[in-house]
Amino acid sequence: MKIARLVGLFAIAFSCISPISPARAFDYKEWVQFLPSELGGLKKIGKHEGMNMEMNNEKWATLSQNYGKEGSGKEISLTIVCGSTAPQIQQFNAIPKIKMETEDQIMISLTVAGKEGFLIFDKAEKSGYLMIPLGDKMLITIEAEEIEDKDTLSSLAREIPLDKFKCSDK
Repeated sequence: MKIARLVGLFAIAFSCISPISPARAFDYKEWVQFLPSELGGLKKIGKHEGMNMEMNNEKWATLSQNYGKEGSGKEISLTIVCGSTAPQIQQFNAIPKIKMETEDQIMISLTVAGKEGFLIFDKAEKSGYLMIPLGDKMLITIEAEEIEDKDTLSSLAREIPLDKFKCSDK
């Protein structure tokens, strides 16, 4: 998933320049029960992956689950991140409100499932990435391969119980 690698590189870059600040701990295990059993008509692939991270007095948690259908090439990845110092949240906060479209790509700020988010869609590859913040310290991301269009990608957010995911202290 090319977009995930690009976003990951940005997250690493932002984590290297982030200020050290005290933060509370979070636990990804609290969110596992709220992962949808299906997303976009695709079933879970394998087991979820979670991490509680502490580094340089910063703390955050992440949880990821992949969805797909064997042999179809269609795949969706759902990631939940909590902690205001998490690289993914810092990256999201650095994205300006934008609306850009080229022959190959769409990048837009949008309201999805009642939340202000950011979407990148590659028209040629039929892949995309959607980021939805839940408050100032939680971020839900959806990355999809073999997705029809940006509207189909943004509609996936309605299948996720966004109101169930909370950042809570240990």
